Amino acid sequence: MLIVWLLIVLTGIPGVNGAQSCNPAVVNYLVRDEKGRLLSETEVKSVFELLPKTISDADVSAGQVSFAEDKKTLFRPESIDWAKGKKQPSLEFANAVTCTMHLTEVTLTYHDKKMRLIFNRDIARAQPDRRLVIDSLPFQEGTFALDLNGWSGDLAKLIPSDRWKKRDTKP
Repeated sequence: MLIVWLLIVLTGIPGVNGAQSCNPAVVNYLVRDEKGRLLSETEVKSVFELLPKTISDADVSAGQVSFAEDKKTLFRPESIDWAKGKKQPSLEFANAVTCTMHLTEVTLTYHDKKMRLIFNRDIARAQPDRRLVIDSLPFQEGTFALDLNGWSGDLAKLIPSDRWKKRDTKP
């Protein structure tokens, strides 16, 4: 009887029932140099180290994505195919705490140049496209905004760099 009573008490205490889990909200951003070459892991880490640890409500890290041979089709980390894909270093913005995210903007620095990227992406807990992988333009000075109007929303595909639109920052 004592064991039954303890089980009832323990399962009624908040936080003891076990943690709930959800898929994190994630944006992976591939970084290219001035000539359009994808940065190596070491180069991505050098860009990451100049960033704050959090941007908006996202934790920032140096991550990686996994591609099929066509370099456009993605393997998700939860997929059994992840291991067989070609890995590419990326900047990763993620929220695994609330599993939602509002990623506003980030300014990257590479070779003493600054590139301001306006993501303005909201990822809700129930939406299907919770892991975006976005290609970049060649690294250059300026401000660029991500425009996903008309994007197919194909969750298994890389969002191409032509979705970045140059913004005029003059008053």
